[in-house]
Amino acid sequence: MSKRSAFHLPLSHLLGAAVLALACGQAAGARAEAVVVASSAPGYAQGQLVGDGQALRLPDGANATLLFANGRLLRLRGPYDGVPDDMASRVMSDRNMSARAGPGDDRFMQGDLGAARALGNPLDSALERSLAIDPTVSGVQCVKAGSPPWLRRPAEPGLDRLLLQDKAGGEGAAVSWTNDGPVPWPRTLPLADGVDIGALRPDGTPVGTLHVRMVEATGGAALAVRMASAGCTGQVGAAMATLRDATVPLDLFLAADRLSGSAGRLSGDDTGGTAYRPGEDIRLLVQTDRDAHLYCYLRNARAQLIPIFPAGAAMSARVAGNVPFSLSGDRMPLRAGDGPADLEVRCIAASRNLDGEMPGRAAAFRPLSEDAAGQLDRAVSRLRETEVASAQLILKVR
Repeated sequence: MSKRSAFHLPLSHLLGAAVLALACGQAAGARAEAVVVASSAPGYAQGQLVGDGQALRLPDGANATLLFANGRLLRLRGPYDGVPDDMASRVMSDRNMSARAGPGDDRFMQGDLGAARALGNPLDSALERSLAIDPTVSGVQCVKAGSPPWLRRPAEPGLDRLLLQDKAGGEGAAVSWTNDGPVPWPRTLPLADGVDIGALRPDGTPVGTLHVRMVEATGGAALAVRMASAGCTGQVGAAMATLRDATVPLDLFLAADRLSGSAGRLSGDDTGGTAYRPGEDIRLLVQTDRDAHLYCYLRNARAQLIPIFPAGAAMSARVAGNVPFSLSGDRMPLRAGDGPADLEVRCIAASRNLDGEMPGRAAAFRPLSEDAAGQLDRAVSRLRETEVASAQLILKVR
């Protein structure tokens, strides 16, 4: 069984108190589509659309935060298998009963379920920034109807002039940048929903193709959902990062790499933890909900603490957010021992580099001193102005 904790008190209080703001539910008959704001669950990416009536399956210890079109922010913690909007309605009903029961009933604050009005100005500003397009980046790009987009200067060094061309109609227009600021879409090249626009260098070499989707000129959460529904996941994901950082604490998911199905269920035994046979290879799956620095330790059958990630001083502790990866093979050659034992893996994710503070950073796969566990706890407890999430996993050799 995995456990997690997040040292992020201001945001944790915000999410807990947010349960009280659930009073504004979905309007009768409205579609309950949502966008993933943050997720440590494999299979659910930031900016991804969760369709009306679509079920989510979150494994034990994983979290997902969703933004609905009406501005509700719902945080779910695994194990969970159900339709998010149904859960939101149940929370509302239970919260009303709790309110009648009197003050002091905080059972829903403890349940990692939150709903609130989305932050207005920060979200609107983030969405407006995401609507500025780099024309050399191929893919689906959303544009507000009636509002031609701004064009960001291409990231490629020295590329300050482009030809934009309607691939179906043949019309084209030149654009250029004299500084790092964006330039307006050329008026001579009209846009329509579904049009493909090619970007070419001055010598005619293609560098990208935009598939344009027009979305209604709204703002806030409704615009985010419309953009996700149109397939503009990259733009929405960039905007959701702003909302995530303002409302959701850093999260870390840790599991035995024995997942089956789209969102995964863990195999194990009836005593808790995940069971292995003697000599069997051990693979671990880790995912954070944003870029972070990761440090993992194994407590072996002799109660020794062993650093297992990063695998040596030369390897970076930085991991990409929203991307599941397996600690296995050359990076973490772990194998169950020859006899029965209970092992424990502990991972710590932080918002900054902790190489100088974590014990055993340069001693991967070597047992640390007897005081190492205490050193680790003290190092984490001394952290200030740092987001930290931790997760533990019990591995049973039988």
